[in-house]
Amino acid sequence: MDRPALARTLSLAQLVLLGVGTIVGAGIYSVIGAVAGLAGRAMWLSMLLSALAAGLTALSYAELVSARHRAGAEYQFMRAAFPSWPLLAYLAGFFIVLNCAATSAAVALSFAGYLRGFADAPGPVVAWLLLAACTLLNIWGIRQSAWAGIALITVEVGGLLLVITLGFARGQPAQALSLPAADQATHVLTGAALVFFAYIGFEDMTNLSEEARHPARDMPRALLAAVAVTALLYLLLVWAVLSLLTPQELADSTAPLADAASRAASWSGPVVRLAALFATASTALLVLVSITRLVFAMAREGDFPAFLARTSRRRQAPWAAALLLFAAASALLPLGKVEIAASVSALGILVAFCGVHAAVIALRLRPRGPAPAFRMPLSVRGVPVVAVLGIAANLLLMTRFTATVYLVTAITLALGLVAYAVMRLRKASRRAQA
Repeated sequence: MDRPALARTLSLAQLVLLGVGTIVGAGIYSVIGAVAGLAGRAMWLSMLLSALAAGLTALSYAELVSARHRAGAEYQFMRAAFPSWPLLAYLAGFFIVLNCAATSAAVALSFAGYLRGFADAPGPVVAWLLLAACTLLNIWGIRQSAWAGIALITVEVGGLLLVITLGFARGQPAQALSLPAADQATHVLTGAALVFFAYIGFEDMTNLSEEARHPARDMPRALLAAVAVTALLYLLLVWAVLSLLTPQELADSTAPLADAASRAASWSGPVVRLAALFATASTALLVLVSITRLVFAMAREGDFPAFLARTSRRRQAPWAAALLLFAAASALLPLGKVEIAASVSALGILVAFCGVHAAVIALRLRPRGPAPAFRMPLSVRGVPVVAVLGIAANLLLMTRFTATVYLVTAITLALGLVAYAVMRLRKASRRAQA
C-alpha cells in the first residue's frame, strides 16, 4: 500500500513569504507594549537577544531539514537522532501540536478583540468563525492556503512598514533608544523571553518541506531569510514606536502600534488596527496549515491514530488532521485570554528547540541517514558550536516565565505522557492478537 503523500507546489519565494508571515503575526502587535514596560528604551536589546536565539535555532533547523525534508519536522528529527528513545520524538511533536493549537486559539481571540474596534460582535463566536474559515482553506489545499496567507501577509507587513515610516518621518528617532542601566539587565532579559513569542513561527516552515519543490536547497535558505527579514523589521519597528511614544505610554496602551501611528497621523490608527486584523487572521491560518502537516506525519508513522493521515483524493490535503486541530483550538476558546496560552506556547517551543539542537549534535557525532546539504559552520571535536550556544540561549530564556506558566506546562506534559502510554498499550495489544 502506498504511503500517503503531499503535493510539491511551493517555491522558494512562497516559502520565504510564508515564513515571514508566520513569524510576523499577532505576537508583535500585542506584546510590544508589555516589552516596552519591562525594558524601556532598551527594548531594542530585548528584541535583538530574541532574534539571536531564534537565529541560532534556525541554523539547526536548516541543517536538519536539508537532509530530512518531510512533514513533521521536529518529530522526524528526534526519531532520526534518538531512534532508541521514541518517547522523545513523540513528546517533541505532541508539545508543538498542543502549543500551536493554543496559539491558534489565542490569535483568534486577538482577532475578535481587534474587530471590536470596528463592530460590536461576540468575541468567542468571531474567534470560532475565524478558526473555521482557516480550517476550510487548510482542507481546500496548500496552494490555495499559501496564496491566501501571502495576501494576508502583504497587508500585515504593510501595517508595520507604515508605523516605521511614520516613526522616522514624524517622530524623534535620535532620542528613541538607549543602553540599559545596570539595574535593567534582568528586565531586558525578561523582555527578551516575552518578545520571543513574536519570533515563534519560523519552525513551522519546516513542516511544509514535503510540499516544497526543491526542499534540500530551498528550505535552509527560506528559514534563514525569513528570520533575518523579520529581525530587521522588528528592530526598525521598535526604533519607530519609541520615536513616537514613551515606553510608559506603550505599556499602558491596549493597541500600542495603532496608538503610536495615531500620534504621527490621526488617519493611520484605524489603518494599523485593520492590519492587526489581517495579522491575527494570517497567523491562525498559517499555524493551522503547518501543524496539520505535523499531525499528518505522526499519524503516518503510527504515533497518532492512522485515520489522521487521511488526505483528500483531489488535492492531497490532510483533512482529518486539519479537523483535529480545529477541534483542539476551538476547545481552548472558552479560556477567553491569550496571555497564559501565549507564554505556554513560547515555553513549550523553547523546550522543543533544545531538542532540535540536541538532535543536530547527536547526528554530527553519530551520522545516520542522508547527509545534510547545509551544514552550520564552527565545530569543536565534531560538536557544532552554534547548537551548543542555541541550547544555552533557550535555557536562559526558559527561566524567565511565571509559576503559572510552568504549572500549565507540567500538566501538559502529564497529559502527553498519558496519551503516549495509551497508544503504546494499544499497539502492544494488537501485536499480541496478531
